Amino acid sequence: MIKRICTLALLALTITPTAPFTAYAQQSANAPAPRLFTDIQVRGNDRFRDGDIIATSGLEPGTVLGQEDLLAAVEALEYTGEFENVVITSAGSTLIVMVDETPEYSGGLTFGLGYDSDTGVFGAAGLALDNAFGRNMELRGNLVVAQEAQTLRFEIRSKDFWSDGVRGGVRLGYENYEFENTVYEYTLANIEPYVVFDLNQSAALELRYTLASKDISNVSAGASPIIAAEAGRETSSGIGFSLATSSSLLGGSSGLLDSWSVRFDQDFTGLGGDTKLSTSKLALSARKNLGTGGVALRTRLEFGAVTGRSGDRPRASERFTLGGSALRGFARGTVSPRDICAGCAAGGGDQVTQLGGDYYAVMRTDLLVPLFKERENIETFAFFDIGSVWGVDTTTAPAGTLNRDRNFRSAAGIGVSFDTELGKFEAYLALAESAQRYDELQPFGLTFRSDF
Repeated sequence: MIKRICTLALLALTITPTAPFTAYAQQSANAPAPRLFTDIQVRGNDRFRDGDIIATSGLEPGTVLGQEDLLAAVEALEYTGEFENVVITSAGSTLIVMVDETPEYSGGLTFGLGYDSDTGVFGAAGLALDNAFGRNMELRGNLVVAQEAQTLRFEIRSKDFWSDGVRGGVRLGYENYEFENTVYEYTLANIEPYVVFDLNQSAALELRYTLASKDISNVSAGASPIIAAEAGRETSSGIGFSLATSSSLLGGSSGLLDSWSVRFDQDFTGLGGDTKLSTSKLALSARKNLGTGGVALRTRLEFGAVTGRSGDRPRASERFTLGGSALRGFARGTVSPRDICAGCAAGGGDQVTQLGGDYYAVMRTDLLVPLFKERENIETFAFFDIGSVWGVDTTTAPAGTLNRDRNFRSAAGIGVSFDTELGKFEAYLALAESAQRYDELQPFGLTFRSDF
């Protein structure tokens, strides 16, 4: 347990046979003389019984107690780590032990195994502790390890983190990606303190500072010169904000929609003379029930842009891609601007490098059709996704043709998700795709995770 620093009463009154007797943080020349206490009372306790607290303190009724005895009792209670504040005082021959208990801890570790079409087989571990260290402190952590991707995220947050009633915390993260269908490896490490303000019960505003280290390494020999020129490690610092609102914050549906949410994220880097960038994202989600049979329409729209400032330009690590769960029907990260070098690959084939784009837009829509109405744990749907990524701001000449136009792709199909005792399954089957040349299709997607 973590030892708490406790606040003690600071003053002792004039010594008389009936004067209040108060424990000092240290012995005092004016401390009351030892005397007999016939009763001991405990106040402020909820989780612990009076007798247990008295026994832990080492105090006994019907004995003569002095200042040193009370100090020893305070230290014994402090040492348990279960009390934020301990004060021992007196009223006549009754000794009063007043305690302020630390909140009870809850939560723990969880572990999981799963499969995702984007990353393959993975293992996961999660940490959730509530009321850690007092002041409503919460700890959240998540570790995911797969062959091509490893991520670790940790967060300390509290409703009273910065001051009473003001939410905030610190996020820490580490990400390492070694995808087989990319021509480089990417590592990110960051720390991000933040504070959240509730705005008139209808929206929340987050302000944050981010310090990040990004590394592009192990670039393939046949990769585009654009990626090769962007390789290396960069450290960036910046500020940002997020503004979010939803129907739940406003107290329910709006009439036209049964539920909805809007979130806008804006980040600026370059505070310390590093690369100056502006990154903006807007996400809108909505759901509308169609009749009383469980049929519903849900959709999510996303827009993003990253642009350089003062002559700086985004690298591949800051640009966007689509595919996988972000645009169903297409392989992860393959909807993107490309450098296409005809005949440059081994054997005379075309060498294609995915570059990522400065802008993206995507819409994912599901029509929920409950085919198994008697099974609430099964959800069936038809889907339609459409999206595009475009634009590459670079001064490096490509190896071949730089394709950075805004060409929208789309896919339609069916899907199902269901909860079982083993875990949650979600799968989709794309029945039709509208693709561009060199797109990598992924007609079937599957996600499964089991916690234990």
